[in-house]
Amino acid sequence: MCVIVLSSCKYNDDDLWNSVHGLEDRVAKLEEFCKQMNTNISSLQTLVTALQSNDYITGVTPITNDGEIIGYTITFAKSNSITIYNGTDGKDGVDGEDGTDAVTPTIGVKQDSDGVYYWTLNGEWLTDEHGNKIKAEGSDGKDGSDGEDGNDGADGTNGKDGITPQFKIENDYWYISYNNGKTWEQLAKATGEDGIDGDSIFKTVTQDDKNVYFELTDGTIITIAKSDQAEDDTTIIQFKDESVKAICIKNWDTNKDGELSHGEAAKVTSIRKFFRGTAIQSFDELQYFTSIDEIGVETFKQCKNLTTITIPQNVIWIEESAFSGCNSLVDIIIPTDITWIGDSAFLNCNKLENITIPNNVTVLGSAAFQGCTNLTTAIISNNITKIGGTTFYGCSSLTQIVIPQNVTSIGSSAFSNCNKLTEIYCTPTTPPTLDGNTVFNSIASNAVFYVPRESVEEYKAADGWTTYANQIVGYDF
Repeated sequence: MCVIVLSSCKYNDDDLWNSVHGLEDRVAKLEEFCKQMNTNISSLQTLVTALQSNDYITGVTPITNDGEIIGYTITFAKSNSITIYNGTDGKDGVDGEDGTDAVTPTIGVKQDSDGVYYWTLNGEWLTDEHGNKIKAEGSDGKDGSDGEDGNDGADGTNGKDGITPQFKIENDYWYISYNNGKTWEQLAKATGEDGIDGDSIFKTVTQDDKNVYFELTDGTIITIAKSDQAEDDTTIIQFKDESVKAICIKNWDTNKDGELSHGEAAKVTSIRKFFRGTAIQSFDELQYFTSIDEIGVETFKQCKNLTTITIPQNVIWIEESAFSGCNSLVDIIIPTDITWIGDSAFLNCNKLENITIPNNVTVLGSAAFQGCTNLTTAIISNNITKIGGTTFYGCSSLTQIVIPQNVTSIGSSAFSNCNKLTEIYCTPTTPPTLDGNTVFNSIASNAVFYVPRESVEEYKAADGWTTYANQIVGYDF
């Protein structure tokens, strides 16, 4: 008798399942890490904005997990509170075994020579598709939803001026977006072998009695005061212009010591018209007048020798004719929180070369930059809905202008006599209403109007635009 013994052959798949579960664990950690990175990026932008607007910290509260500090909640006097995460999950990190399998992108900020903070990526300036450095200044509001499974990492409402980069992980690679998730650029491989590294933004958060210090992984240190020390600051302001100093001493030297301290300047709420028509040349010390919220009507009108001035970051209005006739003014930085630029605000500032109107500006008055004959670059706020009459009239050095997508109307003679204006990029899909036939009167004869490709025929048929039908071409914005 032949007996056949059948024995079961069992395949040991424990290693396979352990590998799968290990991969799932790494992916989950990466997704959580990505969420924390996007939160930290938004928080870093708030820190920079707080620094520029002289905000101060009111509280530093540790966030703990199993008795270990994994981050901090930071509260401010004016800005929204933020959360900062420290990296604590591993040593080898996302870089994988020996740092060869994957790379964690390092985001940071750096102050350029213009005094503005810009984003950096792996130590290099982060630039948009046009090669322009991307500003880090501007409040970002609430963090908003992180998206399904934490992959999207959306930052909520946009910053007032700065752009918030976003990261996501997809198909095992890091991606970055600097246009609120509209497009994504692939960076480096994200999945390695050894877990999650420490944070790629903040290295340490330390504090003493006066300040909180935020050290970034690239060595940059952002220092923010823990209380409003400005009003108690007895440090003497060193004025470059004796004429400016004399006016300031006359009006705001409260302790009568013949000097003006930072504390005395910080208590001034209005500078009225004390400087109008004077021979002042430089007033960068205006930045220490941190309690004023507007440059009033005709404040610096006809200050014909004024070449440089620094507006405080907390100013939100530039009123009518504030700098009208300042025909020696070469450059001015408009603070990010400005919402209003009044009529004739910079009328006949004919040495002004560049102007950037921040995205918080919703009102741009008539003749605001009329007669700025040396103006070569003008960047208009994306939130402007109407360009007033004669706004850029006679800006004879202006060669290019971009009409933002929210503009619905352009006033009479807004760009008249801009005789070097050859490129007009009109981004609204619906043609803005033109007030009469003089909006683009006497611009360059070879000027080209670039409009959304799908709107070419609509522009050519619209009232006022028909005059330029042969100069209108489609463009992919």
